[in-house]
Amino acid sequence: MRMIAQCICFCVAAFSLNAADLYIDLSEKTEGGLPKDFESVLGGKGKPGKWVILEDEVPGYFRSFSEKALNTNVRPVLAQVSEDLTDEHFPMLIYTGQNFKDFTIKTKFKLVSGVIETMAGIVFRYQDENNYYYVRASEGGSSFAFFKVVNGIRSQPVKVQSEIPIGKWHSMSVQVEGPKINVILNDKPVIPELTDHTFNSGKIGFWTKSDAVSYFADTVIEYKPMVIAAQSMAKDILEAFPRLVDLKIFAPSKRGVPAKVIAAMHDENLGEEEDEAVRDVIASGKQYYAKNKKVVTVTMPVRDRNGDPVAAIRISMKSFIGQTQANALARAIPVLELVQQRVLYLKDFYQ
Repeated sequence: MRMIAQCICFCVAAFSLNAADLYIDLSEKTEGGLPKDFESVLGGKGKPGKWVILEDEVPGYFRSFSEKALNTNVRPVLAQVSEDLTDEHFPMLIYTGQNFKDFTIKTKFKLVSGVIETMAGIVFRYQDENNYYYVRASEGGSSFAFFKVVNGIRSQPVKVQSEIPIGKWHSMSVQVEGPKINVILNDKPVIPELTDHTFNSGKIGFWTKSDAVSYFADTVIEYKPMVIAAQSMAKDILEAFPRLVDLKIFAPSKRGVPAKVIAAMHDENLGEEEDEAVRDVIASGKQYYAKNKKVVTVTMPVRDRNGDPVAAIRISMKSFIGQTQANALARAIPVLELVQQRVLYLKDFYQ
């Protein structure tokens, strides 16, 4: 069934050149057992959440022809299983692969257990553990609500009463376009359209509270790919230096994680992971030089306002007789400077 879901997502994406789909594939785990490109974070107090992948019986992708027929199958689900009783305790699992601006996220969820709370939700336009939006379903409060968290302070909820039985699978989705936010629970709009200008873009993830054990499954994000600042930088470079053979800008989503190609001459290179040279450039600030008969390539650090390397730029140019490392670096420096002028912090690549 997972293969069917992936095929569905691919087909939907293929119909629109301005949209893309991301299916959360729970078969791709990291060494810590989390889905690929996800990070566990904690808002509030208490111990970090415990996110695991386990198997559960989940409603199928298609409705049965008969109402009496069972339409479920056992497959991997994402579960938050920590049972910390702390009140202001908000375990979240954030997708770090990219930021989203305009999108729709759809997921199934099940409230499993909890003494203090039985809740599950979606966090979106996430900046950090103290700044984000979220919606959540509560069995104990028989309610569904939207919240905004700014500098760790939670807003008053936009809340409606709704029966959300424990132990059953439900669905929720959040659609965001510009400042407009629409929320759907079990295929029905539950909150009037909201408008908020606080966060223009950000990351997406899953949310729980206190000791709530909650499951999530069949998550799909439909989105319009963002043109981030780094891509605008690359475009400006290629216009200013049209004779470049190749160009790639590598940057991590945050300090301490591997860098990827976030802007390039060729779109197929986007998302390419760092190699050893790029890793060393960002870690130590070294420069790398490579040459063959036709092309010379230079990899150089991009530094923040404190002079610390935060990213790397790889520039390929036509080689010539007598080409040396020194003059290759001299040719590459004006290209680097176009980027360096616009970067004071790592986040400047993603604005």
